[in-house]
Amino acid sequence: MSKRTEKDSLYNKIHNHALNKDMTLEEMGIKYGITKARVWQIVRFNQLGKGDYYTGYKAYMDKKSEIDGTPKLTSKERSNLLRSWLNNRDIRLIKSKYDTSTVG
Repeated sequence: MSKRTEKDSLYNKIHNHALNKDMTLEEMGIKYGITKARVWQIVRFNQLGKGDYYTGYKAYMDKKSEIDGTPKLTSKERSNLLRSWLNNRDIRLIKSKYDTSTVG
């Protein structure tokens, strides 16, 4: 089995656990030997790609590059634009250092 196929399988298992809400991010991380943050990243990219991690990753990176290429924006403004883009796609967000309100 290729590395890509192995990763696809892992990403799909993690995404299914998240959809079924049968495990916490921390429990998934322990089960698969990865960090809670990495689990969250996998879930988020799968959501963006409608079940396809790599499609979601590409969409995220394309948007991030677009925002990073915008002149005269502060780090905070860039972060807020990216988070707003994710939020508009119903991607649950973890509170960032720039948040002043509570975010899912």
